[in-house]
Amino acid sequence: MELREGRRRAIGLTAEVQTRSGAPGYRSRGRVRDVSLSGLYQELPVSGLSENSRVRLIVSPEEAPDGRTHVWHCIVMRLDENGAGVMFETEDPTNVDGLLDLMRERIGLPPVKRSFRG
Repeated sequence: MELREGRRRAIGLTAEVQTRSGAPGYRSRGRVRDVSLSGLYQELPVSGLSENSRVRLIVSPEEAPDGRTHVWHCIVMRLDENGAGVMFETEDPTNVDGLLDLMRERIGLPPVKRSFRG
């Protein structure tokens, strides 16, 4: 069953992955690809991951279009020999800080200008 929301986009960036279970040890960097509004696929060693585990993806300031560190909480949905498919934990893609700007920047569109009301 397809759980992905929105069209996938191939983007090139690197993100660090850490488990959130409190288990020591798993920390890896990998190439992110196939990003959609509901999740992404990351090429990385998967020996320390399991399906349904919770992970934290950290996108460094060098990789983010706005120059900030972004932390995304995800659930591992599938594993294969090349990496992991993860789903963002939130149901609202606008809550995945920096995701929409990152996707726009990687396909050549300018970031959305946001207005804040005080």
